[in-house]
Amino acid sequence: MITFPGPVSALVTLPVPADRDGIARVLGLERFARDALPDVRATIPAFNRLLIEGAPHSWDPEEVEALLTAAAKECVRGTPPEPETGGPVSLPACYDPDLAPDLADLAASRGLSVAEVARLHSRAQYVVLATGFAPGFAYLGDLDARIAMPRLPTPRRRVEAGSVGIADRRTGIYPAAGPGGWRLIGRVPPALFADATERISRFRAEGTVEFRAIDRKTYQAECE
Repeated sequence: MITFPGPVSALVTLPVPADRDGIARVLGLERFARDALPDVRATIPAFNRLLIEGAPHSWDPEEVEALLTAAAKECVRGTPPEPETGGPVSLPACYDPDLAPDLADLAASRGLSVAEVARLHSRAQYVVLATGFAPGFAYLGDLDARIAMPRLPTPRRRVEAGSVGIADRRTGIYPAAGPGGWRLIGRVPPALFADATERISRFRAEGTVEFRAIDRKTYQAECE
């Protein structure tokens, strides 16, 4: 589906799941758009959608729609392109109930120990499906179904910087203190997100992220 939020902007939604396969196909469409459309100023990929911004008076809407429609069909039909990103971003995470107010409850509700939850969360390699909500916040998928839980019915007024949260089959890190409704199961040393420019550039769509479990002593040392 293609809509035009503005005279030189197009929003393309691919009929694919909002997962790692979906974002790979969206990025294939992004590369096409940057090569084939005139005066593309910005593109924003997220989940199974792509927003494209052009320059004023540079687009013929009918021509753009025809090009994007054909390209979208190819992206859905074909094999998604290989990622252009480098190695995974590795982040140390402390899975200590004192730092993670929802960890013990989640473990108990799943019949797991806290250590098992930490192992399941940290042994996976996650894909950046989108960025947003807050500068430097990345939506990472797909979380192991054995520890997936919906977000809290009522968001917290304050979540500490570096908190690792989960919501359904996604996980992410709060880069700065503020409100939030994800269930908190660990914490990354907040110093890793202190520089605003760096935390925004750390994650890009289809990049990969790994968590490396650390103990409380190591966490405290990395916070100093």
